[in-house]
Amino acid sequence: MAKECCNVFDEMYKRKKFTWSDAVKKGKIISVSGTVATDENHRTIHAGNLEAQMRYIYESVKTLLEKMGASMDDVIKTTDYITPQAVADYGKTGAIRQEYFTQGSYPAATGIVVHSLLRPDWLIEIEFLAVVD
Repeated sequence: MAKECCNVFDEMYKRKKFTWSDAVKKGKIISVSGTVATDENHRTIHAGNLEAQMRYIYESVKTLLEKMGASMDDVIKTTDYITPQAVADYGKTGAIRQEYFTQGSYPAATGIVVHSLLRPDWLIEIEFLAVVD
């Protein structure tokens, strides 16, 4: 069974010759790489604003899943990697999750505080795992 690779900004990935995919689908499983709030030129969006970064990530992943024939309802697991400076606002992220997932049918979730992410202005990086029926 072949795997399908998909990127939010395909042209940038081709131009920069990145060695990863934003998402990979094999069979019914879609694994979404750790996603951060960056634009098509890989510049940080909403520096210093956890809620805005998370919302941007969720919108990007929603679009990515739709490209692959899935939806946010197919997400079974999320893993949030948050920086120490984001911990105080992390409780506010639950409201954003409620906007994107069906009430009573939330995915499993893990939140991990990390020393830092690859860029100091990234406050959160999120991985998603989805299964398409």
